Amino acid sequence: MFVYCPECGAANSPGSKKCRICSAKLPSEGKACDYGKFDFESEPKASKAVAPPAYLGLSITLSICCCCPLSILAIIFGLQSNYAFKNKDYDKADRKSNAARKTILWGVALTFVMWIVIFVSGILD
Repeated sequence: MFVYCPECGAANSPGSKKCRICSAKLPSEGKACDYGKFDFESEPKASKAVAPPAYLGLSITLSICCCCPLSILAIIFGLQSNYAFKNKDYDKADRKSNAARKTILWGVALTFVMWIVIFVSGILD
């Protein structure tokens, strides 16, 4: 008979101390557990092993080298991605990571446009 995880509902072998999917502590054999809130027909939710990139290094480099205000926003998105991953909100972590990447790309593009305008207009002459 399987031991079901109270966190994700995954079936584990008898005698297991931790869930094979989410590493949650399993109930001991003598204790009863309320399994009424789980849908055992669906696949259990699996934990994600690797965090999405936060792009903090690129954000800080963009902030120092280019003085781009978008780099501050990219740093915030990167930190939010790390925080969401630590709280096991994997979808939000992915969204914030993608937002950080897009913000960095926009910051680099706007910085290049700014420097082209500066050199073409002769402001630094």
